[in-house]
Amino acid sequence: MDDDDPRHEMALCRYQAIAAYIALEPPRGKRGELLAHLAQKSWPGPDGEPLRASAETLRSWVRRYRREGLPALMDKPRDKRGVEVLSPEQIATVIALKTDVPERSLDRLIRIAEQTKKVDRGVLRRSTVHRVLQREGISGRPPSPSSTADLDRFEALCPNELWQSDMRTGPWLPDPERRGKARRTKLYCFLDDHSRKLLHGRFSFSENLPRLELVFRRCLEKYGAPKRVYYDNGKVYRAGHMRHIVATLGIHAIVFTQAYRPEGHGKIEAFNRLAKSAFIAEVKSSHIRSLDELNEAFVAWMDLEYNACVHGETGETPDARWRAGIERVGYIDERQLRLAFRWHERRTPDKTGLFSLLGTRYQVGPQLARRRIDVYFDPEDLSEVEVHHDGQFVERCVPFGVREHRRPRAKVTEPSAASSDAPTPTANWLGHIVERRRKQSFIEAASEPAAPRASDDDAVVELLREHLEPAVFDEPSVRDFLHRYGPFDPERAGPALYDILGDGPAEHHVSVYLQAIREALR
Repeated sequence: MDDDDPRHEMALCRYQAIAAYIALEPPRGKRGELLAHLAQKSWPGPDGEPLRASAETLRSWVRRYRREGLPALMDKPRDKRGVEVLSPEQIATVIALKTDVPERSLDRLIRIAEQTKKVDRGVLRRSTVHRVLQREGISGRPPSPSSTADLDRFEALCPNELWQSDMRTGPWLPDPERRGKARRTKLYCFLDDHSRKLLHGRFSFSENLPRLELVFRRCLEKYGAPKRVYYDNGKVYRAGHMRHIVATLGIHAIVFTQAYRPEGHGKIEAFNRLAKSAFIAEVKSSHIRSLDELNEAFVAWMDLEYNACVHGETGETPDARWRAGIERVGYIDERQLRLAFRWHERRTPDKTGLFSLLGTRYQVGPQLARRRIDVYFDPEDLSEVEVHHDGQFVERCVPFGVREHRRPRAKVTEPSAASSDAPTPTANWLGHIVERRRKQSFIEAASEPAAPRASDDDAVVELLREHLEPAVFDEPSVRDFLHRYGPFDPERAGPALYDILGDGPAEHHVSVYLQAIREALR
């Protein structure tokens, strides 16, 4: 036994207090009297201060000594508290996680350590982690200055009553078009004001209107139409086509923030700060090197972290708060959505019917050569465009020539290998949540194909199959024609075909009957 152990010293002092009782062995009837007499005395304690004890305490010391001897008078060892509960390896892990990404909060640092199995669950406490970081001088985060004068707090009454949107700069990634160069990404996202639910967000290398519209359209497909949208004064938000989309879908007039006062845009600005510290800062501790990887990680973080964590203001998760009011959500017809987002350009085809659109060439029929036409298209998908003339739909065109049906994307060129001296991140947390999301098999909501059109095309095909000779019926040709010039109303196509056939044999090529039906239905 260690004589320098303070617990041993205390045990000796306690034995000194009960030694007279043990030596005298008082008989029954005298024991209480002797204990009361000893309780009035004092003995020098291990620190020099007088040691006093009540009669009942002295009785318990006597009982403990007789049962187990002097060790029973020692204090039990205290559980480790504070920083002492962590091993040196666990302390080093906490410091490394904070050093890798200084923007990590205490809660996120603990969550990353547990999810990546660096530390067992339940070991780390906020106060303990704070003491570790404070001792190392790395616990603080710089405050963000802002002006909140004359601002009122507000909140939408239900989901989809108000959506907020903004653009913020993202991390640097290797430029796919210039080997060895880096390029800054931009993030567009939409937030539901009532639930604080992050509806959708996407990174890109540019901040033009098609990138914003792609995110907006995705939100509308997944979550229905909002009553109002609240934007800042950015050029893309004030674009005429954005106003056209809002008006076509029946959304109330766009609300804009006061110039040079982003604080009024408070909820999306707060989210931007969170995205910077909780997601963008984590990119430096990940293996993300391309836009596709960055967007996959962002969607995983959105689904598994942001929308699934309790919001400090509402006391609910954004997902649960949005679903609680889902009965008030109205969804948009797919055809109406497609019409709202299509772009419009005017062109004049040359004598061969060729015209160019965003670097892609198309060819119309000879009847439209050298005539002014209106072209409607989706800037994100140039595999097909609609051609109108004099306000009437004429045909659909695909890219001319031997090329892919979809506009080719720029190939991502991997940057040169990083230096071997670059530090290895302690925890690739974004990679971890991407794997979690893949395992949970999240299925993204996607727009359904237009079933009514397919049904109409099938009906016209069967109509022609029934009334034309097998030798002249060609189903692939019929479907190609319907895809280019349709859809045709089957109820009107039947009488038109009967008028064309008359009493004569149906021996002409199927294209003759299709062109005649098209002319009759105009």
